[in-house]
Amino acid sequence: MSKKKVKQHECANCNFQFSSGSEHTNFCPNCGQENHNPRFPLVHYGYELLEGFLHFDTKFFYSLKILLFRPGKITFDYIHNIRGRYTPPFRMFIFLSIFCLLALGIYEADLQEKGLFGQAVTTQEENMTIGEIFDRSADSLKDHILVTPFSWVMNNPAVTNGDLRLLKKTTKDSIGNWLADHGYANNMITRLFAENKKIRISRQMTMHEAVTMVTGIFKWLFLIMIPIIALICFIVFYRKGLFFYDAMLYSIHFGCFFLIIFPAMLLCLLLFQSFATILLFIFLLLFLLSFLTYLAVSMKKVFGYNWISTLLRMLITCILTMTVFQLVHCFISNHSGR
Repeated sequence: MSKKKVKQHECANCNFQFSSGSEHTNFCPNCGQENHNPRFPLVHYGYELLEGFLHFDTKFFYSLKILLFRPGKITFDYIHNIRGRYTPPFRMFIFLSIFCLLALGIYEADLQEKGLFGQAVTTQEENMTIGEIFDRSADSLKDHILVTPFSWVMNNPAVTNGDLRLLKKTTKDSIGNWLADHGYANNMITRLFAENKKIRISRQMTMHEAVTMVTGIFKWLFLIMIPIIALICFIVFYRKGLFFYDAMLYSIHFGCFFLIIFPAMLLCLLLFQSFATILLFIFLLLFLLSFLTYLAVSMKKVFGYNWISTLLRMLITCILTMTVFQLVHCFISNHSGR
């Protein structure tokens, strides 16, 4: 980009005279202003923006290699002020986000063809709302109200679509009675998720609109969770000399790793979806193991605890992250769509 910048013979800010043989040609040694004329057509600024975000060089591919195969090293080096060899974290995050969005677009298109409530969407149902499709589903199909990690510690009995039809007709003030009648505890968490289920099966949106809304929610959730994960890591892994900035760097770099492995998993699921269920289960298990291994190794590298302490703190971090994620997701979902 420096080759495309027009140099001036005189600093417009302090009138310092540049000489042709001077080493100070890029910046004014007197006031520090960059020596180039920024007044160019709009296309020039577009070029600068693209180059700033998508500039491919050896740093990017080197950073990508280290990110994938040496968990935590980039964050560790950044914390110790070794950063010249790496692509800046936000630039890498932005580029990988573009890759992830493309993969999500493919997955979203495939998801449009799949049905909800245990049955595929027919041509007749393409223009029907989610609420209307649910009303046509079989009464015997079963579902649950709570999700992980709440389902691990709270009673979460299966309910049929027939039971959910009653929930659909239940007023907000009477949801507690419905929960008690179907074996659930009546508390703030169960009421929140029961209300979310009621909204989901009553939506006046087509399948296409609902899928677009859901994927849009997840895109925003991913951005929202980066500072939240950083805060959780900062608290759980706190030690002397650790700053929130360090935890934020880790969260961004781990987010970059997730932006690579998650779309890869989705695309593989699309390729293997016609295979036997056991093969899909093995694939997902391998994905989960690789994900947890990367998480453990990177956390040990960055935060410097021994293995036992790292694994215990990682478990706490994962549970807290899942809890906050589900609550934020439920809240946003309850206030999205129609």
